[in-house]
Amino acid sequence: MRILRSAVARSLVSLLIASSAAAAETNFAFKASHRDVTADPDGIWAGDAFAGGKVSIFAYELRSTSGTLLVSQIWNEECSSSVCPTRLVRIEPGGRRSVLVDDMMHQIVPPNDPRFAGRPGTAQQVEFERHPFRLSDGGKKLLNGDFSFEIEGSGR
Repeated sequence: MRILRSAVARSLVSLLIASSAAAAETNFAFKASHRDVTADPDGIWAGDAFAGGKVSIFAYELRSTSGTLLVSQIWNEECSSSVCPTRLVRIEPGGRRSVLVDDMMHQIVPPNDPRFAGRPGTAQQVEFERHPFRLSDGGKKLLNGDFSFEIEGSGR
């Protein structure tokens, strides 16, 4: 009986560790800032996105064995005081790209932006700044604060 309890306990601990690791993988990590550019180094934005001149682009990524998900937000003339054009792109191991979401999302504050360093914020604001993009519902939705976006082709 002791052996069975020990095996069950080990199994539960393994499941908890695995689910914690899976949960941590749903947050996108900050990748890069491109400020005052006239072309996108990641190749997500082109043409009309640069119609107003120089823009800033901020990228977050989530890597897996099946490829990379990249969230790219551009600060251009389409931004309002709180939302900007944002795309979720799947980059497969061979380099093929697919736009999964293309919409207006909450304007993010990149972690390396000195204009906002050290300013006070609520716990919710601080968490949003750390993880402005997350996956939910088994990868079927992209979350951006209180916004939720269905991911194309995820209708499982």
